[in-house]
Amino acid sequence: MKSNTRRQCLSEKKHTITTNAGLWLDKYIRDQDREGTSRRELVEEVAGILQPEWYEQWFARWKSCLEESGAKMREAQVLGRMAVGLGTDSVLETSISLHHTIGVPYIPGTALKGVASSFARKRLGDEWLPQAENGSHSIMFGNTDTAGYVTFFDAMPLPNQSKLFLDVMTVHHPEYYKTGTTPPADWDNPNPVPFLSANGRYLIALAGPEEWVEAAFSILEYSLESVGVGAKTSSGYGRLKFVGQPLVSPDEQIVDNFIREIDSLSKADVAGSIHSYYEHWKELDVDPKNKRRLAEAIVAKIKEAGREKKTKDKAWYKELIDFLE
Repeated sequence: MKSNTRRQCLSEKKHTITTNAGLWLDKYIRDQDREGTSRRELVEEVAGILQPEWYEQWFARWKSCLEESGAKMREAQVLGRMAVGLGTDSVLETSISLHHTIGVPYIPGTALKGVASSFARKRLGDEWLPQAENGSHSIMFGNTDTAGYVTFFDAMPLPNQSKLFLDVMTVHHPEYYKTGTTPPADWDNPNPVPFLSANGRYLIALAGPEEWVEAAFSILEYSLESVGVGAKTSSGYGRLKFVGQPLVSPDEQIVDNFIREIDSLSKADVAGSIHSYYEHWKELDVDPKNKRRLAEAIVAKIKEAGREKKTKDKAWYKELIDFLE
């Protein structure tokens, strides 16, 4: 018997173009006895929900309010994918920051302030240490006694300039990570975990004294491009570049990140890790040129590691070869 978490009157309800993606993600999972399948289905459903038709009007009013308050604004483009709020409470193992009222992906002002504060503290010298007396860090970001000079607003996506995606992370050795005593092995059962990521162009708004706002934008520019915001930044997620500078296409950036990870694999790691990149390749929604680049990188790494003979008869490897021919 299915264990449906929805009330009976909602059991057959379907999402539409007007559905709030955040509400659907939090409240509409079903069939908990099919845990892995139901979670993936839910993530796929949410990824297919678009911005509300009226979002453009809402965005215009919101931007007008920021202008009236004296905020300065700049647009920033996600370079690839972004996963903000991945570890927050959710009906799934993973989550994402979706606007409570509208359901669109956004970057909380606290996340922007956090990445800028961290970057300043670590890379801008002693003056930017939080403990420095009358230092720039306390002036810009504040401390436990006083508010900072600069207000960081939530960054909202421009109309029709963002999209949610089904993404997958794979735990290849679950028992090893769970117990720490079971050695990882080739026969372990990988556990693919679906999660949502986003792309798009976002409006970043700051308010405060002009010289401090400009300094904050400079810090954000470097920190967002070099460090990133949100989760999985070590894998290339969460990088943004302010518009007006040369941009690498989102598809190219996504594939570049995967290729860097593949290139960094040691020969010993290839056997346990390379199949996960095939899973990414299979799910990846990018143009044919970049899809081919990733397939070539996977095949080349298998050959480099001397594992082609052991891999050539596997169905997934044959699929890659057929794609490249």
